[in-house]
Amino acid sequence: MRELSLAEKLLDTIQQRTRKSGFSKVRHIYLEIGSLSEVTPEAMRLCLEGVIKQTLAEGAKISIQEIPGEALCLGCGHTNRIIDRYSACEECGGFDLKVLSGDQVNLKHLEFA
Repeated sequence: MRELSLAEKLLDTIQQRTRKSGFSKVRHIYLEIGSLSEVTPEAMRLCLEGVIKQTLAEGAKISIQEIPGEALCLGCGHTNRIIDRYSACEECGGFDLKVLSGDQVNLKHLEFA
C-alpha cells in the first residue's frame, strides 16, 4: 500500500518540522493530494491516523485538499484539466501532454499547539 509508506515519510517530516519550530504538539495537518498521484485521499487519511498514534501528532486533525490534474499540450500549447495521464488535449485532440500539476502529495501546513 503506497499510502502507508507515504504516511510514514510524512510523519518523519512532521516530527522534524515540529522539533525545528520548537513545539511539542501538532494540532492540525494540512495535505495536498493531486488527482494524478495515484494516492487515495481517504486511504491516506487512515494510514496517517494510524502512524501518528503515540507521537507528537496524535489526535491532530487532518485536512486534505485535492488538487486537479493540469497538463500542457506540447502540440498546440493549450493548458488542459485532465483526469488521468491518458487524457487527450481538449483543443487539438493530441496526446503529447506534459503534466504541470496534480501528481503531487505535499505537506502544505502544520498548526502547532
